[in-house]
Amino acid sequence: MAIGVVILLITGLVAATTSSLQSGQMSKDRTQALQYAKEGLEIVRTIKEAKWSDIPLTEKTYCLAKEQQTLGGETLGSCSINIDSKFTRTVIFSDDVSTCTATGSCRKVTMIVSWTEVSQERSVTLTSYITNWRDNL
Repeated sequence: MAIGVVILLITGLVAATTSSLQSGQMSKDRTQALQYAKEGLEIVRTIKEAKWSDIPLTEKTYCLAKEQQTLGGETLGSCSINIDSKFTRTVIFSDDVSTCTATGSCRKVTMIVSWTEVSQERSVTLTSYITNWRDNL
């Protein structure tokens, strides 16, 4: 009977440890993905500041690889894994007439970083608005 109790305790400890390790890895991945999304928004802001005309005025989707500082070709499907062999970073430019009232001078930017974790798709999404404030002075 004592051996049975010890086996149950050990099994419980192993299960709790495994769950804790998985939660830690999930948290680490989410934090890293959030950092990549923030970095992506900063890249878009840098592109905007350098040359507003590089920002598409129609709805477009691009893949943004690690350390990429320009918008590449528009993507028609989904992006492939392009950061650290784990994450995919996608940037979507679109209109938001409720927020962007100045046509052609404001764009909604949605940054999505996704990854697969324990056979499940995960993602973080950040949204920002960029404006051509220099033309609005």
